[in-house]
Amino acid sequence: MSTEDKIIDNYERRPVYPPYDVEDIRQRYLKLYTALIYDAMDSIGLPGRCMESGIYPLTVDMKVAGPAFTSRRQTTAKTDPYTHNIRLGQMKSMTPGCVFISDVQGNKNCGQFGEITATAMRAAGCSGAVIDGSTRDSNYLINMGFPTFCRFRNPVEGLGRSVIVDYQIPIYVNGIDGMILVNPGDFIFGDNDGVVIVPMDKTVEVLEIAEGWFENEKKSRKAMADGMDPFEVYNTYGRF
Repeated sequence: MSTEDKIIDNYERRPVYPPYDVEDIRQRYLKLYTALIYDAMDSIGLPGRCMESGIYPLTVDMKVAGPAFTSRRQTTAKTDPYTHNIRLGQMKSMTPGCVFISDVQGNKNCGQFGEITATAMRAAGCSGAVIDGSTRDSNYLINMGFPTFCRFRNPVEGLGRSVIVDYQIPIYVNGIDGMILVNPGDFIFGDNDGVVIVPMDKTVEVLEIAEGWFENEKKSRKAMADGMDPFEVYNTYGRF
């Protein structure tokens, strides 16, 4: 086997399969919005699981939902075959509907995610990306309709400046109340208000709470539009 073949083919598979129908749960989340999901987590003792303000989609209509595929980067000039293997090999562990979420260790000197990577990840089943840092190729990402959330944009090539050092491991991202632990398989949900992270074992419970509130909010809106007293609306539906 040639050196080039080793660079491309040497990887470790680390898929994570949540204990629910991923596509069904994804589609149900996509009908909701982040504020409702945050409130649902708050109601069961899971406050603070919202990424720091400043993490937003490339366009206002982008939404992302799916189990976390975690990745950690490190600022370094390394370009050796081993680090190249990690960058390429991680895609072999992706599962349908997953969301790529990357801890870039505060790096600001390059774009850590771009269109070619997004194309490869989409082909591997990935449904979107959340970068706690920067992206590049933003027009291409927008045109291909790949839901991408980031802190800012940067046209500088990442290779030789920042490399992926591990994947499908516990990572930390910046949250509203400090750092948030993200485990592989935790549920990532984002819209134009930001990104929330639901622990894997609470994914369905949080969803069911939020769906119930969502239906009550519809009734509240109609009642208020029809002239019902706000106190009566709140007492009747519990959402205002």
